[in-house]
Amino acid sequence: MASSSVTVGVAGSGGDGVVALGSLLQRLAAWQGYFSHMLRFYGPQIRGGATAVRLSLDAEGVSLPKDSPDILVCFDWEKYLEVDREVPLAPETVVLYEKAPPSGLRLPKKSFEVDFSEASRQATGSDHNKNVVALGLVKRLLGLCGDRASEAIQTDEGLHLLKQNVAVLEAGELLLAGHSFAGLELCPAQDRSVKVVLHGNAAVAQGALRAGCRAFFGYPITPASEIMQEMQDKLPRLDGVFVQAEDEIAVMGLALGASIAGLKAMTATSGPGLDLMTEMMGLASAAEVPMVIVDVQRCGPSTGIPSKAEQSDLNHAIYGGHGEAPRVVMAPYDVPGCYRLLVEAINIAQRFQTLVIVLSDQWLGQGFVAVNDAFLKQDYPLEELKRPGGEETGDYRRYLMTDDFISPMAVAGEEGLTYQMTGLNHNEKGWPAFDFETNQQMHRKRYSKLMPLCGRDGLVDVFGNENCGRGILTWGSSAQIVLETVRWLGLQDEVKVCVPQLIHPLPERVERFVKSTDKLLVVEMNYSGQFYRYLRAQMDMPRKTELYARAGGRLFSRKELSGPVTEVAR
Repeated sequence: MASSSVTVGVAGSGGDGVVALGSLLQRLAAWQGYFSHMLRFYGPQIRGGATAVRLSLDAEGVSLPKDSPDILVCFDWEKYLEVDREVPLAPETVVLYEKAPPSGLRLPKKSFEVDFSEASRQATGSDHNKNVVALGLVKRLLGLCGDRASEAIQTDEGLHLLKQNVAVLEAGELLLAGHSFAGLELCPAQDRSVKVVLHGNAAVAQGALRAGCRAFFGYPITPASEIMQEMQDKLPRLDGVFVQAEDEIAVMGLALGASIAGLKAMTATSGPGLDLMTEMMGLASAAEVPMVIVDVQRCGPSTGIPSKAEQSDLNHAIYGGHGEAPRVVMAPYDVPGCYRLLVEAINIAQRFQTLVIVLSDQWLGQGFVAVNDAFLKQDYPLEELKRPGGEETGDYRRYLMTDDFISPMAVAGEEGLTYQMTGLNHNEKGWPAFDFETNQQMHRKRYSKLMPLCGRDGLVDVFGNENCGRGILTWGSSAQIVLETVRWLGLQDEVKVCVPQLIHPLPERVERFVKSTDKLLVVEMNYSGQFYRYLRAQMDMPRKTELYARAGGRLFSRKELSGPVTEVAR
């Protein structure tokens, strides 16, 4: 019987082609209409460290990979044991391995030793294509053959490696021909349109460009570097500005300067880089300069674990810096949301002349999905700066107190609209002012202009039965596994899930959701429960409120969350 969803795991050493195998399989399946989600696991080594992927292929819709793969391809058992918690074996897993496992490691019943290297040598004279041999075997087990697969190989530039190695791929398809693998073949995709494959970091960059970003300044850092690479590739074609600076302090100075000069500007970093940007974040808030920072979170503090996800930068994003520097904090929870939320972030930065911090993470940023491309084709309205009119020439007040607290902003150098920009407290003209009354007035201005965002209910998603009194609040990529766990347990009618994408200022819909529950669970991936404590500072919580929070370094699983989710649904 064919399956609607299959999860494939691959593990080995850096250099074995683990990620390439997963990526090629995902792309082949996308051509035949399958949705997919691929998670990558790796260490700090550039080459030679343990590497693994877990890839779900689904005929009906995007789903997270199962906790344990249906198929595991293992090139190196020693390296597998370094990532075994990321791709744990189940009794029913079909294991295809190249070398005998170490003594003491018990394999599932359906485990087969396959000499992928030898098959590669026979086809090409080299063992460098053993991953393509393994791909051919997995492709056959899943039933991803036929004319559409052949068309993809011949026409998709992303599959050029297979076009050059068709003989190797076919050699893999012939392996284990005498064995039965019932239940692994995928049923036909319900929607056979070709799916677009991209990761969250690419979606961030493409969303920013769609919103009109034409200036990017960055410094490489894991796991955010792909955003910078996308911008480096695409901005020159749009007559945009790209600069790799010497550090994150310079990055923020350059980005603020570009924004003052009238460009939509942004940067991307991870936790350690956000630390260095903090002083300039205060300047962006004080001087009311539009700015977007994308923080692809990783385990901290300090260097932490650069290649693994954690949601521990929330406090820094909301409160980081001395004094009181209001800003907007947003958090997508899936890859299409990375695209949409960057459009929103740049729009908000422009309209409200403020700093916007977008919190992604390693799981979301470096995870690949295959999805329909409707979100890329959607028509998004774009916001522009409120600009001064002709009557203000010669008497321009950059920080004019208006009804909506948003002042007209001139582009630096415009004739007759000269103003002073400073981090010092200032009056309406931008001139330094050191009296209490002006200080109070400017604080009120900077906070009050953001209050309309509390009415942005469209930036809060609620799933499940909205009439039930049991609820879960979560944010960022944790929402994906929470929603998957609720579906896996069949509790969609017993519990509702609220996922705010606008975190600060907090939309009123979140408080309405909380008030509608008599039992609540908050789920997040940080040790101290930052989101939970932030919520408690904003509103009263139900007496029966529980927190499930732990440090990052390993993704949540359905099995792990099944206990707290079941408990809140009772």
